[in-house]
Amino acid sequence: MNDLLGPAIDRLYPAFRRHPRPSRMAYCSHCIAPAEVAALLNTPLRALTGQQLRRFAGKAVTTWGDVADLRYFLPRLLELVATGGIDDPIVPARLLGLVGEHWRTWPRDEQQAIETYLDAWWRQTLTVFPAPIEVDDVLAAIGATGVDIGPFLAAWVAHGGTPAARHLAQQLATPLPDPGPAWTATVRAWRSGPEPARLLETALLVTADPVAAEEISAGYELAAPLR
Repeated sequence: MNDLLGPAIDRLYPAFRRHPRPSRMAYCSHCIAPAEVAALLNTPLRALTGQQLRRFAGKAVTTWGDVADLRYFLPRLLELVATGGIDDPIVPARLLGLVGEHWRTWPRDEQQAIETYLDAWWRQTLTVFPAPIEVDDVLAAIGATGVDIGPFLAAWVAHGGTPAARHLAQQLATPLPDPGPAWTATVRAWRSGPEPARLLETALLVTADPVAAEEISAGYELAAPLR
């Protein structure tokens, strides 16, 4: 964890401390085993593993627990998502989509903790390539919360550097869903503007790694016609 992500994750736990550990949870007995539920109820929050929480993250609120249960487990879930502890590419957007349905009615300290987490997770993603979660999946998760994705794209350009450029090259090679969620329209408009090409061009001038340079160059060829 970097100097941004660690404190952002640590901030989640006190913000959500008002939600007690559930003593029981409703669940679908056809698809969830009692032992799975017991493991969540009997293990301290920060000791829960990605393996224990992965299935809950995919079924929370619909067939396992309710929003109150989700809020208790949320700090650990968000920590595991950002650090790659839950090995399921579907979970980040699904989990943050659930958050997006409810969080703007939650106390301000909980909202601020999530906002800080999203910003730190995004900036951490830009600093390392490959990242624990692919940049497309991080964007989708952030967009699923309903926040304006524009500032995150601006941070991509402002951050710059080889890892950020490699992520961008990879992202440009991935078609956006059409039609897609609302946030994809912002990404599509940004991709058709001048900023991606500028970021890639600047990174090419300073990248010594030939593999990275080849990837960034391929991305630049995709972005250059759109300048």
